[in-house]
Amino acid sequence: MKELQEKLDAVLEQMRSFIQGIQERDSAYPMFFHNQIEEDISQFVDSQWSLPTEYVYFLRRYVVERVTWNTGDYINLQIYGARDLMRGQEGYHYNPVTEEVILDWPHNYLVIATDKGDPYCLDLSRGDTAIFSALHGTGCWDFTMAYDNLIMFLESVLIPPGLEEMLPEDNSTTYYELTITGDGENKLKTLLLLKKIFSCDYSRAREMLEQPPLLIYRGVEAGALRLEDELQHIRANYQKKKISLAEFIE
Repeated sequence: MKELQEKLDAVLEQMRSFIQGIQERDSAYPMFFHNQIEEDISQFVDSQWSLPTEYVYFLRRYVVERVTWNTGDYINLQIYGARDLMRGQEGYHYNPVTEEVILDWPHNYLVIATDKGDPYCLDLSRGDTAIFSALHGTGCWDFTMAYDNLIMFLESVLIPPGLEEMLPEDNSTTYYELTITGDGENKLKTLLLLKKIFSCDYSRAREMLEQPPLLIYRGVEAGALRLEDELQHIRANYQKKKISLAEFIE
């Protein structure tokens, strides 16, 4: 457990530094990642939830105000700290209007984060911190594992947004097109990648995926190679094609 705590401390410090860097560049929308311990989380430790020890450790140290993440695959990800965790269950596990449990929600799933309505959850019946996600607005919850553990999930918010960083400063004479040709091994991950690339919501990403082939990149080789790494990582169905300068600028 000590090794896990050290890894959590390290990634939390990176997240804190990331937010501080944003605030130093632009303080118009203040966000706060406090360097303190949340003392009172007894409501979770003593509740009906059996929380993994690693997650309890995280709750004590993730003390934030108005922090959201539009990095990596995310449009507007909110990761809940101890102060917001109960509220985060509203609309998923619990209906705050009728004050009733929502019956079609998986009983053991705890919402620990949401991105534009898409929940990221722990399955408390497992006893580990594997992260499961599903797309909202589809008529039913179809969860798949998004990350093997909490640390991998937290590290994912530190990935820079968009594809701008993929382009080199110098000009290249080799150009490529990348197209999505199908759902891939994990449709959810393909949709999340499309949401990131096109800065769109789930509905639009699904519409685009239903009409392959879908052009997702046209540019220099360095950018194509880096995006191809992402495509291979999620086992997407894609095609890579070398193109001429004339095709690139048309």
